[in-house]
Amino acid sequence: MKNERWITIHSVDTDGSGEEEMEITVRGTLRGSEEDYCLRFEELFGEGLKSKTEIRVQGRRCASIVRRGDFNSELTVEAGKRHACVYATPYGEMNLGVFAREVFSDMDMRQGGELRLNYVVDYNGSLGAHKKMLVRVGEPIASAPRKI
Repeated sequence: MKNERWITIHSVDTDGSGEEEMEITVRGTLRGSEEDYCLRFEELFGEGLKSKTEIRVQGRRCASIVRRGDFNSELTVEAGKRHACVYATPYGEMNLGVFAREVFSDMDMRQGGELRLNYVVDYNGSLGAHKKMLVRVGEPIASAPRKI
C-alpha cells in the first residue's frame, strides 16, 4: 500500500449503563494534506464480520466516518453542529443524530499526528451515548527491502 501507516484508534463510549473503552491498531493509509486528508483501513469485528473504513477530515473541523461491508454507516462529526446519520448492521438499520463537541486535528503528512473527536449520539431524539475517539497515525511504514 502506498503511504502505509500504523493507525491506533482509542475510543471511550459512555451511556446510562456505564463506560466501554476499546483500542485497536491497524495498518492503513494516509493521503491528502494537513488540512484535508483521508485515512483508510479495514476493521475486523467478532464472528468474522469486517468493514472497510474511511475517515475524511476537512479543514480540521469536520470529519466523516464511512464504513462499508458487514457494517455500513456514514457519520458526520462537525464541531458545534448536529448531523442526521445512518448506521446499518447485519441486524438492522438505525437513524442517529450526531452532535460534535470537539473536532481537533494536528496531522502532519510526514510525521503522522492525531485526530480527536468528542461527540454525542442520540437515537430518535433521546440521548444514546457520549463518545470520545482518539486516532493516532504513525510515520510511514518502511517497505520491505527489495531482492536483487
